[in-house]
Amino acid sequence: MSSSHRKEAPTTEALPCPECGHDTMHSVVESCVLAGGLRAKNLAHLKCSKCGARFFGDAAMHEIQALREKVRLAA
Repeated sequence: MSSSHRKEAPTTEALPCPECGHDTMHSVVESCVLAGGLRAKNLAHLKCSKCGARFFGDAAMHEIQALREKVRLAA
């Protein structure tokens, strides 16, 4: 049985950062503090090692949305 979700291969070589233009974007998995102080643990995303800009793919955004909903319901 195959999944209908497309899986992205991890990026091993640096990509150009849309914010600062340096070739310093890498795939990382780390905990992040998001807007409003929300903490997301072990979130896979792209991060620039030069300027610190973060870019989240679909899977990470779904995790963030689920976490925000969980926090909203707990309040």
